[in-house]
Amino acid sequence: MRLSRRRFIQRSSAVAAASVLPIGCSNSSDQSPLDNGRAIIIGSGFAGSVAALRLAEAGIRSVVLERGRKWTVEGTDTFPTTAALDRRASWTIPPAGSQSEGTAYAGLLETISGPNVSAVCGACVGGGSLVYGGVLIQPPKEAFESVFPYLSYDSMNNVYFPRVLAQIGASPIPDDILASSNYSAQRTFIGDVEAAGYTVLKPAASFDWNIIRREIAGEIPAAASIGEYPFGCNSDAKQSTDKNYLRLAVASGLAEIRSLTEVEMITERSPRGYTVTCRSITADGELLDRYTLEADYLFMAAGSMNTTKLLLKSQQSGELTGANHRIGQHWGTNGDQLLAQRHPEVTAAPQGGPACIAAEDRSNPNHPVTFMHSPLAFGTLQLQLAMSVPDEPGRLSYNALTDAVEINWNTDSGTPSALARQKSFDHLVAGNGGNEVPFIEGQIWHPLGGAVMGDACDEMGQLYGYRDLFVIDGSLLPGSAATVNPALTVAANAERVMDALIPSL
Repeated sequence: MRLSRRRFIQRSSAVAAASVLPIGCSNSSDQSPLDNGRAIIIGSGFAGSVAALRLAEAGIRSVVLERGRKWTVEGTDTFPTTAALDRRASWTIPPAGSQSEGTAYAGLLETISGPNVSAVCGACVGGGSLVYGGVLIQPPKEAFESVFPYLSYDSMNNVYFPRVLAQIGASPIPDDILASSNYSAQRTFIGDVEAAGYTVLKPAASFDWNIIRREIAGEIPAAASIGEYPFGCNSDAKQSTDKNYLRLAVASGLAEIRSLTEVEMITERSPRGYTVTCRSITADGELLDRYTLEADYLFMAAGSMNTTKLLLKSQQSGELTGANHRIGQHWGTNGDQLLAQRHPEVTAAPQGGPACIAAEDRSNPNHPVTFMHSPLAFGTLQLQLAMSVPDEPGRLSYNALTDAVEINWNTDSGTPSALARQKSFDHLVAGNGGNEVPFIEGQIWHPLGGAVMGDACDEMGQLYGYRDLFVIDGSLLPGSAATVNPALTVAANAERVMDALIPSL
């Protein structure tokens, strides 16, 4: 799963020699591969949002193509709740030409199922930033350097992680909110973590704490403070990237967002650039129009599953001819495992969110584990999402008959990293007198890989065999974000890539 620095360089050199490196990369140190041409960005999540803003600031026009809806809070029933899920929660629009029956709708999350694991993907303007726990955890240095030996942790720590947090306006949970009655489950988790000898983390969260204060005070209807934060947030407290990065990009006049726009195919143009075939739909999946767009530069930011699908599909169809055989490789689950315990001190009262308290267990230095406490809006359970570095990579493939990406992954329940997750959780539960309860199995929330740096792409995300085609999202990460949720790392890496591609601002 992990690529060493030597292997990264060897792989980069070998693929470059075999597949003809992109013509647009100049050997001159003072020339950027980008100029004032037009760019297309496929996907509007953490990476696509970063690209849109940084291109706009550099004076480069872009169109952001997003298959999902734009969601704007218009009252307390804008988003579905975890206690009463409805069609707004799920992307159920079948592929173009499919004979699938049922009710189609452009809901917030798509589930892609494999034989032994299912991956959940955002499908909306703002992508995963709208449908995640809201926490932006920075990976520990040791784990980061083991997963990304070709990147500078100091650079990420000093420049790119802080830049993302500042742009989003993320910050740790304030003491007064943590002390409120809504957050007793969070305080209980902190006590359990300290008793277990693990390290308590209070990472930044992408929420407006003043809005949550108003919820707690009863000034506005409660949402985040009663655990209703994963599917957007009806109090408008979640600071998803449509409210910061994308808002600023659009305000510049140089970025356009086209929602409910599915990309069907990517085609190389001659002598340079790309044509993207688009399908404009309604929220109910009705076809409105099919058209093409052309651009000199293409940025893939549709997430691990859909970026990989589009690249594989376009290659297999002969529309992309670079013959990059590493697309789909080094895919992984981020070591995700959702674990539940019945805790003697947790009542049925809603637990305040977002997921703003985490814990690190470094007792096994070869297999560190991070737990992200995931507050519930109902029930008497405590949920912790355990994350580690998976031991073995899987891969993604494309099935042209079903127009679907397929997951090829061996279950990791008996691997060293999985055993480390379970041992850490058992120790945590034993200390509080609770007991583990079977919960959701075989589902992950952080699919990563498929176009990995040093394998399918160079360190700047440029896809080997192609000119001016850049992968900038979670596809670049080799199946792991180094024991944490990938949101911050994906966005910070996109910032790093964009810094290298366009002049400093």
